Amino acid sequence: MIRSAAPSDLRVRPASLDDARGIAEVHVQAWREAYAPQLPDEFLRGLRVEPRVDRWAAIIADDVTDVHVAESGGRIVGWATAGDGRDDDRPVRRELEGIYVLAELYGTGAGALLLDAAVGADDAYLWMMDDNPRAEAFYRRSGFVRDGVERDRPLAGHPMHIARLVRHGAASRWAAVKDAEVALLDPEVRRDPARVSALLHPAFAEIGRSGALWTREQVVAALADEVGRPQPTTDQWEFRQQGPDLVLVTYRITTSSGRSRHSSLWDIAAATPCLRFHQGTVVPPDGDATQ
Repeated sequence: MIRSAAPSDLRVRPASLDDARGIAEVHVQAWREAYAPQLPDEFLRGLRVEPRVDRWAAIIADDVTDVHVAESGGRIVGWATAGDGRDDDRPVRRELEGIYVLAELYGTGAGALLLDAAVGADDAYLWMMDDNPRAEAFYRRSGFVRDGVERDRPLAGHPMHIARLVRHGAASRWAAVKDAEVALLDPEVRRDPARVSALLHPAFAEIGRSGALWTREQVVAALADEVGRPQPTTDQWEFRQQGPDLVLVTYRITTSSGRSRHSSLWDIAAATPCLRFHQGTVVPPDGDATQ
């Protein structure tokens, strides 16, 4: 991306009640600029500043949401809000609730300054409209990655598919964890005791589909004798950091015989992820809402 020069007077500061109207004006204009490909023109043209002024004054006045503004040329050109995560399943405590910059300020660093003011360099998460490559590239530059959680949520009454991005100190290891999990589904890897052993923690255990408990040695031996198992397809991957060195991974497997859901606990303390626990559960045909 070609970066534009930042205005010499650009500054970011905490919002005051006097900023409510300026924030509302940016709110309306930024939505028209950012969401033109996703939201109906009629809806965007119908957005109004006035109804949002009092709402923004209330948000600024509460002690729940932190609001910061970017200011240049004597006017507000962007804003960001953050607070304790609003979701019951929040992956980390802090949530970047919203961040918008006028299109004329794209590429100037205004967005990065707002993000830093809102959440600093700490662990945080956010929800982003899916299929929004410009926004996702911006968040990735600040260390945010998708954790696999996606939802359908209305935006101003319009259905929207959104994805969750997380910044966590260990999130950079999630790709390696997924690669290791996928490797354990590869028939060639599964029949190689040395390769399987290298991916399983010494204390590994598995709860099989029948409910039986399998040890590391039993799994390695059983996989070495496996014949005729095709490579399955996977989807619905989700990652949740359970501790500094533990990642919980959930995903779905689809084969010609049906579907199953899987949970794995990976230890990422060493250079190579090691699987500590795994469990798979068959999904009945009428129990999978996505079929």
